[in-house]
Amino acid sequence: MRPRILGLLVVAALGMGGAPRAADRSPDPFDFFAPPLLLQDGDREKLAHGGTIVRVVPGSAHAIAVFSATAIEADGDRLFAWVRDIAALKRSDHVLAIGRFSTPPRLEDVAALTLDENDISEIRKCRPGRCSIKLADDEIETLQRAVQGGGGTHAIEEAFRPIILRRAERYLTSGATASSGAHFSELLKQSPFLARQMPDVAEALDHWPHAPLPRAESFLYWSKERFGPKPVVSVTHLLLLRGGDGPEPEALVVGRQVFATHYMDGSLSVTAIFRDPAGSTRYLAYLNRSDVDVLGGLLGGVVRRIVERRVRSEAPAALEMLRNRVQSGTPPRLSGAVQ
Repeated sequence: MRPRILGLLVVAALGMGGAPRAADRSPDPFDFFAPPLLLQDGDREKLAHGGTIVRVVPGSAHAIAVFSATAIEADGDRLFAWVRDIAALKRSDHVLAIGRFSTPPRLEDVAALTLDENDISEIRKCRPGRCSIKLADDEIETLQRAVQGGGGTHAIEEAFRPIILRRAERYLTSGATASSGAHFSELLKQSPFLARQMPDVAEALDHWPHAPLPRAESFLYWSKERFGPKPVVSVTHLLLLRGGDGPEPEALVVGRQVFATHYMDGSLSVTAIFRDPAGSTRYLAYLNRSDVDVLGGLLGGVVRRIVERRVRSEAPAALEMLRNRVQSGTPPRLSGAVQ
Protein backbone atom coordinates (compact mmCIF):
# COMPACT_ATOMS: atom_id res chain seq x y z
CA MET A 1 0.00 0.00 0.00
CA ARG A 2 3.01 2.29 -0.25
CA PRO A 3 4.16 4.10 -3.39
CA ARG A 4 7.12 2.75 -5.24
CA ILE A 5 10.13 4.95 -5.19
CA LEU A 6 12.24 6.29 -2.46
CA GLY A 7 9.40 8.52 -1.39
CA LEU A 8 7.06 5.59 -1.01
CA LEU A 9 9.30 4.32 1.60
CA VAL A 10 8.67 7.61 3.26
CA VAL A 11 4.93 7.67 2.97
CA ALA A 12 4.02 9.93 5.84
CA ALA A 13 1.01 11.82 7.10
CA LEU A 14 -1.04 14.54 8.66
CA GLY A 15 -2.67 17.80 8.12
CA MET A 16 -4.98 19.31 5.60
CA GLY A 17 -6.07 22.88 5.08
CA GLY A 18 -9.55 24.11 4.48
CA ALA A 19 -12.08 26.64 5.62
CA PRO A 20 -13.57 25.98 9.06
CA ARG A 21 -17.03 24.51 9.03
CA ALA A 22 -19.93 26.13 10.79
CA ALA A 23 -20.37 25.29 14.47
CA ASP A 24 -23.79 23.80 13.80
CA ARG A 25 -22.57 21.45 11.09
CA SER A 26 -23.59 17.78 11.17
CA PRO A 27 -21.15 15.28 12.73
CA ASP A 28 -18.19 14.54 10.49
CA PRO A 29 -16.62 11.06 10.29
CA PHE A 30 -13.17 12.66 10.05
CA ASP A 31 -13.44 14.69 13.25
CA PHE A 32 -11.04 12.19 14.79
CA PHE A 33 -8.21 13.85 12.84
CA ALA A 34 -9.19 17.48 13.53
CA PRO A 35 -7.61 19.90 13.79
CA PRO A 36 -5.89 20.63 11.47
CA LEU A 37 -7.55 18.05 9.24
CA LEU A 38 -10.53 19.81 7.68
CA LEU A 39 -12.21 18.50 4.57
CA GLN A 40 -13.44 20.87 1.91
CA ASP A 41 -16.69 20.66 -0.03
CA GLY A 42 -14.92 19.27 -3.08
CA ASP A 43 -13.40 16.51 -0.97
CA ARG A 44 -16.78 15.45 0.34
CA GLU A 45 -18.27 15.40 -3.12
CA LYS A 46 -15.42 13.26 -4.40
CA LEU A 47 -15.81 10.81 -1.52
CA ALA A 48 -19.57 10.67 -2.08
CA HIS A 49 -18.98 9.59 -5.67
CA GLY A 50 -16.55 6.81 -4.72
CA GLY A 51 -13.37 8.77 -5.28
CA THR A 52 -10.20 8.92 -3.19
CA ILE A 53 -8.81 12.10 -1.68
CA VAL A 54 -5.13 12.66 -0.93
CA ARG A 55 -3.35 15.52 0.80
CA VAL A 56 0.41 15.86 1.13
CA VAL A 57 1.84 18.60 3.34
CA PRO A 58 5.33 19.31 4.67
CA GLY A 59 6.11 18.15 8.14
CA SER A 60 9.09 19.23 10.18
CA ALA A 61 12.48 19.62 8.54
CA HIS A 62 12.87 15.87 8.10
CA ALA A 63 9.22 14.77 7.97
CA ILE A 64 6.74 14.24 5.16
CA ALA A 65 3.02 13.79 5.66
CA VAL A 66 0.17 12.24 3.65
CA PHE A 67 -3.51 11.69 4.34
CA SER A 68 -5.81 9.64 2.09
CA ALA A 69 -9.41 8.49 2.40
CA THR A 70 -12.05 6.67 0.39
CA ALA A 71 -15.44 5.01 0.94
CA ILE A 72 -15.33 1.29 1.75
CA GLU A 73 -17.90 -1.52 1.85
CA ALA A 74 -16.35 -3.46 4.72
CA ASP A 75 -16.41 -3.17 8.48
CA GLY A 76 -13.76 -3.07 11.18
CA ASP A 77 -13.81 -6.84 11.66
CA ARG A 78 -12.76 -7.34 8.06
CA LEU A 79 -9.94 -4.81 8.36
CA PHE A 80 -8.65 -6.53 11.49
CA ALA A 81 -8.78 -9.93 9.80
CA TRP A 82 -6.56 -8.69 6.98
CA VAL A 83 -4.15 -6.87 9.29
CA ARG A 84 -3.70 -10.03 11.37
CA ASP A 85 -2.69 -11.78 8.15
CA ILE A 86 -0.13 -9.06 7.46
CA ALA A 87 1.67 -11.08 4.79
CA ALA A 88 -1.53 -11.35 2.76
CA LEU A 89 -2.45 -7.71 3.32
CA LYS A 90 0.87 -6.31 2.13
CA ARG A 91 1.65 -8.85 -0.57
CA SER A 92 2.84 -7.09 -3.73
CA ASP A 93 5.75 -6.86 -6.15
CA HIS A 94 7.33 -4.32 -3.82
CA VAL A 95 7.25 -6.50 -0.73
CA LEU A 96 10.16 -8.88 -1.21
CA ALA A 97 9.69 -10.79 2.04
CA ILE A 98 7.55 -10.40 5.15
CA GLY A 99 6.71 -12.28 8.31
CA ARG A 100 4.90 -11.87 11.60
CA PHE A 101 6.80 -12.39 14.84
CA SER A 102 5.64 -15.03 17.27
CA THR A 103 4.93 -14.30 20.94
CA PRO A 104 7.65 -14.31 22.10
CA PRO A 105 9.71 -13.75 18.92
CA ARG A 106 11.72 -16.71 17.65
CA LEU A 107 14.65 -17.01 15.27
CA GLU A 108 12.49 -19.12 12.96
CA ASP A 109 10.30 -16.07 12.43
CA VAL A 110 13.04 -14.43 10.33
CA ALA A 111 14.23 -17.55 8.52
CA ALA A 112 13.03 -16.19 5.16
CA LEU A 113 14.89 -12.88 5.54
CA THR A 114 17.70 -12.39 3.01
CA LEU A 115 19.87 -9.37 2.24
CA ASP A 116 20.23 -7.44 -0.98
CA GLU A 117 23.62 -7.64 -2.68
CA ASN A 118 24.17 -3.94 -2.05
CA ASP A 119 23.60 -4.43 1.69
CA ILE A 120 25.99 -7.37 1.74
CA SER A 121 28.61 -5.16 0.09
CA GLU A 122 27.94 -2.33 2.56
CA ILE A 123 28.16 -4.67 5.55
CA ARG A 124 31.60 -5.79 4.41
CA LYS A 125 32.72 -2.14 4.58
CA CYS A 126 30.88 -1.18 7.79
CA ARG A 127 32.85 -0.12 10.83
CA PRO A 128 31.52 1.12 14.20
CA GLY A 129 30.43 4.72 13.73
CA ARG A 130 30.75 4.49 9.94
CA CYS A 131 28.08 2.47 8.17
CA SER A 132 25.40 3.34 5.61
CA ILE A 133 23.04 0.83 7.22
CA LYS A 134 21.30 1.96 10.41
CA LEU A 135 23.04 -0.45 12.79
CA ALA A 136 24.42 -0.07 16.31
CA ASP A 137 28.15 -0.51 16.91
CA ASP A 138 27.74 -3.89 18.60
CA GLU A 139 25.62 -5.10 15.68
CA ILE A 140 28.31 -3.99 13.23
CA GLU A 141 30.95 -5.84 15.24
CA THR A 142 28.84 -8.99 15.13
CA LEU A 143 28.55 -8.76 11.35
CA GLN A 144 32.24 -8.00 10.97
CA ARG A 145 33.12 -11.20 12.79
CA ALA A 146 31.12 -13.08 10.17
CA VAL A 147 32.93 -11.19 7.40
CA GLN A 148 36.38 -11.69 8.91
CA GLY A 149 35.66 -15.36 9.44
CA GLY A 150 35.70 -15.75 5.69
CA GLY A 151 31.96 -16.25 5.46
CA GLY A 152 30.13 -15.36 2.30
CA THR A 153 26.63 -14.03 1.83
CA HIS A 154 25.05 -16.94 3.67
CA ALA A 155 27.22 -16.41 6.76
CA ILE A 156 26.46 -12.68 6.82
CA GLU A 157 22.73 -13.35 6.55
CA GLU A 158 23.00 -15.93 9.32
CA ALA A 159 24.59 -13.26 11.52
CA PHE A 160 22.06 -10.58 10.47
CA ARG A 161 18.86 -12.48 11.29
CA PRO A 162 19.55 -12.68 15.06
CA ILE A 163 20.16 -8.91 15.02
CA ILE A 164 16.62 -8.34 13.73
CA LEU A 165 15.30 -10.83 16.28
CA ARG A 166 17.09 -9.03 19.13
CA ARG A 167 15.72 -5.69 17.95
CA ALA A 168 12.20 -7.09 18.28
CA GLU A 169 12.94 -8.73 21.64
CA ARG A 170 14.51 -5.61 23.13
CA TYR A 171 11.63 -3.43 22.00
CA LEU A 172 9.09 -5.75 23.61
CA THR A 173 10.98 -6.02 26.89
CA SER A 174 12.82 -2.71 27.25
CA GLY A 175 11.32 -0.32 24.71
CA ALA A 176 12.83 1.67 21.86
CA THR A 177 16.41 2.83 21.72
CA ALA A 178 17.09 6.40 22.85
CA SER A 179 17.54 7.66 19.29
CA SER A 180 14.50 5.85 17.90
CA GLY A 181 12.41 6.95 20.86
CA ALA A 182 13.32 10.61 20.38
CA HIS A 183 12.41 10.54 16.69
CA PHE A 184 9.07 8.87 17.36
CA SER A 185 8.15 11.19 20.22
CA GLU A 186 8.66 14.13 17.87
CA LEU A 187 6.38 12.50 15.29
CA LEU A 188 3.69 12.13 17.95
CA LYS A 189 4.01 15.80 18.86
CA GLN A 190 3.43 16.68 15.22
CA SER A 191 0.30 14.48 15.26
CA PRO A 192 -1.58 15.86 18.30
CA PHE A 193 -4.97 14.44 17.30
CA LEU A 194 -3.96 11.00 18.58
CA ALA A 195 -2.98 12.17 22.09
CA ARG A 196 -6.13 14.29 22.27
CA GLN A 197 -8.60 11.68 21.04
CA MET A 198 -7.00 8.52 22.46
CA PRO A 199 -4.34 9.54 25.00
CA ASP A 200 -3.81 5.99 26.26
CA VAL A 201 -2.94 4.87 22.73
CA ALA A 202 -0.43 7.68 22.22
CA GLU A 203 1.12 6.96 25.62
CA ALA A 204 1.40 3.24 24.86
CA LEU A 205 3.05 3.84 21.50
CA ASP A 206 5.48 6.36 22.95
CA HIS A 207 6.50 4.29 25.97
CA TRP A 208 5.97 0.65 25.04
CA PRO A 209 6.18 -1.69 27.00
CA HIS A 210 6.20 0.59 30.06
CA ALA A 211 2.69 1.89 29.32
CA PRO A 212 0.76 -1.28 28.41
CA LEU A 213 -2.61 -1.08 26.71
CA PRO A 214 -4.72 -4.11 27.72
CA ARG A 215 -7.60 -3.17 25.42
CA ALA A 216 -5.41 -3.37 22.33
CA GLU A 217 -4.34 -6.36 20.27
CA SER A 218 -0.65 -6.07 19.47
CA PHE A 219 2.02 -7.73 17.36
CA LEU A 220 5.29 -7.08 15.54
CA TYR A 221 6.20 -7.96 11.97
CA TRP A 222 9.30 -7.63 9.81
CA SER A 223 9.44 -6.87 6.11
CA LYS A 224 11.88 -6.36 3.27
CA GLU A 225 10.44 -3.86 0.82
CA ARG A 226 11.63 -2.30 -2.40
CA PHE A 227 12.13 1.46 -1.95
CA GLY A 228 14.21 3.21 -4.56
CA PRO A 229 17.75 1.91 -5.01
CA LYS A 230 17.90 0.17 -1.61
CA PRO A 231 15.46 -2.42 -0.32
CA VAL A 232 14.62 -1.70 3.31
CA VAL A 233 14.46 -4.26 6.10
CA SER A 234 12.20 -3.00 8.87
CA VAL A 235 10.39 -4.04 12.03
CA THR A 236 6.97 -2.56 12.79
CA HIS A 237 4.74 -2.65 15.88
CA LEU A 238 0.97 -2.62 15.30
CA LEU A 239 -1.85 -1.94 17.75
CA LEU A 240 -5.42 -2.92 16.80
CA LEU A 241 -8.23 -1.18 18.70
CA ARG A 242 -11.95 -0.79 18.70
CA GLY A 243 -13.24 2.76 18.87
CA GLY A 244 -15.51 4.12 21.55
CA ASP A 245 -17.85 7.06 21.74
CA GLY A 246 -17.52 10.40 19.96
CA PRO A 247 -15.32 10.74 16.91
CA GLU A 248 -13.30 7.58 17.52
CA PRO A 249 -13.18 5.22 14.53
CA GLU A 250 -14.96 1.90 14.37
CA ALA A 251 -11.61 0.18 13.94
CA LEU A 252 -8.12 1.62 14.35
CA VAL A 253 -4.71 0.20 13.45
CA VAL A 254 -1.79 2.29 14.68
CA GLY A 255 1.77 1.44 13.70
CA ARG A 256 5.19 2.43 14.98
CA GLN A 257 8.45 1.76 13.20
CA VAL A 258 10.80 -0.10 15.52
CA PHE A 259 13.74 -0.37 13.12
CA ALA A 260 14.65 0.29 9.48
CA THR A 261 17.93 -0.30 7.68
CA HIS A 262 17.67 2.76 5.42
CA TYR A 263 16.02 6.15 4.92
CA MET A 264 13.60 6.40 7.87
CA ASP A 265 14.49 7.31 11.44
CA GLY A 266 10.90 6.92 12.61
CA SER A 267 7.40 6.43 11.31
CA LEU A 268 3.85 6.64 12.65
CA SER A 269 0.90 5.24 10.71
CA VAL A 270 -2.84 5.34 11.37
CA THR A 271 -5.31 3.20 9.41
CA ALA A 272 -8.97 3.50 10.35
CA ILE A 273 -12.50 2.64 9.31
CA PHE A 274 -15.15 5.23 10.22
CA ARG A 275 -18.89 5.16 9.94
CA ASP A 276 -20.51 8.39 8.81
CA PRO A 277 -22.66 9.58 11.77
CA ALA A 278 -25.15 11.05 9.30
CA GLY A 279 -25.61 7.84 7.30
CA SER A 280 -24.53 4.25 6.69
CA THR A 281 -21.41 4.97 4.63
CA ARG A 282 -18.08 3.75 5.92
CA TYR A 283 -14.75 5.36 5.08
CA LEU A 284 -11.22 3.99 5.04
CA ALA A 285 -8.59 6.56 6.04
CA TYR A 286 -4.81 6.32 6.16
CA LEU A 287 -2.31 8.68 7.70
CA ASN A 288 1.42 8.23 8.07
CA ARG A 289 4.09 10.60 9.24
CA SER A 290 7.74 9.65 8.75
CA ASP A 291 11.07 11.16 9.68
CA VAL A 292 13.25 10.76 6.60
CA ASP A 293 17.02 11.25 6.61
CA VAL A 294 17.33 12.05 2.89
CA LEU A 295 15.40 15.30 3.36
CA GLY A 296 18.37 16.99 4.98
CA GLY A 297 21.36 18.64 3.34
CA LEU A 298 21.66 20.82 0.29
CA LEU A 299 19.41 18.66 -1.87
CA GLY A 300 16.74 18.11 0.79
CA GLY A 301 14.29 20.54 -0.77
CA VAL A 302 14.63 18.94 -4.19
CA VAL A 303 14.16 15.46 -2.75
CA ARG A 304 11.09 16.61 -0.83
CA ARG A 305 9.44 17.99 -3.98
CA ILE A 306 10.12 14.75 -5.86
CA VAL A 307 8.81 12.59 -3.03
CA GLU A 308 5.69 14.68 -2.47
CA ARG A 309 4.87 14.71 -6.16
CA ARG A 310 5.15 10.92 -6.43
CA VAL A 311 3.24 10.28 -3.22
CA ARG A 312 0.45 12.60 -4.35
CA SER A 313 0.14 10.81 -7.68
CA GLU A 314 0.45 7.23 -6.44
CA ALA A 315 -1.22 7.30 -3.02
CA PRO A 316 -4.78 6.95 -4.42
CA ALA A 317 -3.93 3.64 -6.09
CA ALA A 318 -2.20 2.44 -2.92
CA LEU A 319 -5.24 3.14 -0.74
CA GLU A 320 -7.63 1.72 -3.31
CA MET A 321 -5.59 -1.49 -3.42
CA LEU A 322 -5.95 -1.74 0.36
CA ARG A 323 -9.68 -1.03 0.12
CA ASN A 324 -10.24 -3.62 -2.60
CA ARG A 325 -8.28 -6.24 -0.69
CA VAL A 326 -10.28 -5.67 2.50
CA GLN A 327 -13.57 -5.64 0.55
CA SER A 328 -12.71 -8.86 -1.30
CA GLY A 329 -13.62 -11.18 1.58
CA THR A 330 -11.77 -13.18 4.17
CA PRO A 331 -7.99 -13.11 3.70
CA PRO A 332 -6.18 -16.28 2.64
CA ARG A 333 -4.38 -18.16 5.37
CA LEU A 334 -0.71 -17.53 4.68
CA SER A 335 1.48 -19.21 7.29
CA GLY A 336 4.98 -18.01 8.05
CA ALA A 337 6.82 -15.58 5.80
CA VAL A 338 6.16 -14.71 2.18
CA GLN A 339 8.80 -14.36 -0.52
